[in-house]
Amino acid sequence: MPHNVHNAHPIVNAKRTPLSCFMHIMAFDDRPDPAKRLQIARENAKFSSAKAAAEFYGWSVHTYHQHENGIRGFGRASAKYAKAFKVSEGWLLTGEGQGPGKQRSIDQRLLQLRLERPDIADLIADSIEKQIDTAFEHSGVTEGAARKKQ
Repeated sequence: MPHNVHNAHPIVNAKRTPLSCFMHIMAFDDRPDPAKRLQIARENAKFSSAKAAAEFYGWSVHTYHQHENGIRGFGRASAKYAKAFKVSEGWLLTGEGQGPGKQRSIDQRLLQLRLERPDIADLIADSIEKQIDTAFEHSGVTEGAARKKQ
């Protein structure tokens, strides 16, 4: 008789139940890494459950649940998940790229664009400055007062 089973009741010898071993008591997450990252992205987007996120975005609850639990891979669905949870598709699939909470500032993005395409970066910077000036004019707040609040 195996050591990991015992009699459920001494009178009923035919009914045997397995004993829990130490490995099965511990919390062990053997899901694939992309499934774990999908859960992290969902939780960072403030969805308390997989069902809540799937229903909010109109996805199949069953399919999304399988993706997050690692039952099925989600390669083709990674783009929609990345867009919804505001992470990069590369981060969801491989862990490389922009993950949750790592949103780059406008200054960082503009600097990268300036390195690659300075002509476009100057146009965008001018446009942003005009929009900021317009916002200050319409709000009645002066730039000096806004800086003091920071």
